[in-house]
Amino acid sequence: MRVSPIHKFSRWKFCILACTMSFTISGCTPEKRAILRVTAENFRDRAADAITSVKKIYQLNNIPIDDDLVVDQLLTDASIEFGIIKEVNRIITGESQINNQSSDVDQTLDALKAEYDTAVEVFNKLERIDYESKRIVAKTAQPARCLTVKMLLLAKRIQEKPPRPMDWKRVIISSKLKHLSEEYRKLNISSQPEAQEIKRQVAEQINDWRKVNFSEQQSLNESIYKLLAAADTGRKLSQLIDDYPNLNFEVIAARVTQIVGVAKLMSI
Repeated sequence: MRVSPIHKFSRWKFCILACTMSFTISGCTPEKRAILRVTAENFRDRAADAITSVKKIYQLNNIPIDDDLVVDQLLTDASIEFGIIKEVNRIITGESQINNQSSDVDQTLDALKAEYDTAVEVFNKLERIDYESKRIVAKTAQPARCLTVKMLLLAKRIQEKPPRPMDWKRVIISSKLKHLSEEYRKLNISSQPEAQEIKRQVAEQINDWRKVNFSEQQSLNESIYKLLAAADTGRKLSQLIDDYPNLNFEVIAARVTQIVGVAKLMSI
């Protein structure tokens, strides 16, 4: 049976890796640094995934234009200056709902992601150094710890002051509840079937509100989990750097296999 070039290449990589892992510390300095690079890349990838998740929950969606809300505002808001066309236009088009906070959050998180990319580049350069680099490796521990702490702080912030990415859905539900409340108050005592129908619709809106709460909490929990997973990888990377001078390649490889998995290790 003919073996594809890709399969041959994969087997060749595996053989090279197996041979490399049999060396001792005296001949494995480049390979040890490669292991650190792989761990740093995994840290970066986990952090990037967590940051993407955080972006999603901080994304402020503009409230969809609801004609009932617009009509209600135009009829009841005594502060509206109808002679100022721009003001009326903002209400009708929904421009007044635009919020720039999401773009500010995006910029902050993009800057944080860039820090992880920079850290990986340090390990890429470290891997290409030809002389013994224990002292240089040690210097990478502090940035790794700093980035780990930033992941933990971001998770803590979300836990203590959670964003409300689903509030735009709550606004729509609230508008429907207000309308149903107004209709209910208009009914006379003999309108029993109509009253029961309104109560049924209110119960539906309550159920929808609870679904929004549940979905939002799931998104928050997912982001926090990813942040903590990235922080755990960073902690293990820092520990690996601390122990680097005293470990042979086999021990380092075993640790990294536990951190990033064999599949990622095979990419060396």
